Amino acid sequence: MTADTGTFTGILGNEATLRLLDRGLATGEMAHAYLFHGPPGVGKRTVAQRFGAVLVAGGDAGAEDRARRGLHPDLSEIEPEGAFTTIRQVREVVRLAASRPFEGARRCFILSADTLNVQAANALLKTLEEPEGESVFVLLAASRERVLPTIASRGQVVRFDPVPTSDVTRFLGERGVEDAELAAALGRGSVGLSLRYAEEDELRELREAVFEAGFSYSRDFEERHRVVARILARSEEVGAARESSYLEAFDGGGVATGASGTNATPPSKPDRRAKEGAKRAGRAARDGAVAEVLELLALLYRDAAVIGTGAPELAANVDRVEEIRRRVGESPGADWAGAALSLGESRAALAYNVSSEAILEVALSRIRRKILVSSPGS
Repeated sequence: MTADTGTFTGILGNEATLRLLDRGLATGEMAHAYLFHGPPGVGKRTVAQRFGAVLVAGGDAGAEDRARRGLHPDLSEIEPEGAFTTIRQVREVVRLAASRPFEGARRCFILSADTLNVQAANALLKTLEEPEGESVFVLLAASRERVLPTIASRGQVVRFDPVPTSDVTRFLGERGVEDAELAAALGRGSVGLSLRYAEEDELRELREAVFEAGFSYSRDFEERHRVVARILARSEEVGAARESSYLEAFDGGGVATGASGTNATPPSKPDRRAKEGAKRAGRAARDGAVAEVLELLALLYRDAAVIGTGAPELAANVDRVEEIRRRVGESPGADWAGAALSLGESRAALAYNVSSEAILEVALSRIRRKILVSSPGS
């Protein structure tokens, strides 16, 4: 279902959450800080931007329109510098939050809460505890657990859930997407990720490499190493495509929000700052691709488990059911569910400074033990 009235018209899913926020805007009963948490691609950032646009506009339709387009000086989204939002960025936010709005009814700051390191979080904490003026903070996070408890406890917590696959399928179909059912299933409740599977060749090619890796468990170490190398090459392609699209936005003369949170119209050609931002975006996309590899492997083995129990209609890889069925038949007794669960440790390793190559090779070794050791006669 999509929101069809009010500030959040057209946003897919999370109707109860949107009604809650709409009611707060209508009555003026709002918190000084919010924590929007939920998986990527379910609309948190879009909702935060529209919510902030209404807050700073104060009932002025023209101001709200400018804020939605990133042209209002009192609505600031602070992009992390690399992996973290720095203490320098937070101190600038704190300084601005203590001053009067430039022109709006109030200021609104949108930050990624799970990119705040301890120093940056501590710098923000006092402002969240004792807000000055009319500033409102909207903090975004993939999960509540990834946010420091001192930060999470200082605002109203708003949960965003995955969007039902049927809603995403219908949405993609209305946009003319081919294989809408497959893209929706691969998106796993994320509209943004579903759109990427529908539109990005690099992500679809990454999935092909994952399928090859997922069924490489019977090969020797050298071949598994080559499979991992191909996955990492596809991940680099995802990063390169993201870097290129970032720079194209500057060539097109669009509006960008800088790391300092101020809105500006960029030059017709990317400057040094834009190129640095593009490189950061590319690195983030590459790292995200490696994380997606682990999710795709887990999804593949989950599908093998449900197909093995006679429930192929529950499989997400709807275009590869027969291939997976054949693989299941080749390894009777394999612990497919255990293989999927074994990827949890690999996901956790992504949070530490461990090479992607090592993470993937260890993951495939664990999977090999779950599948071959569990299969009779192996």
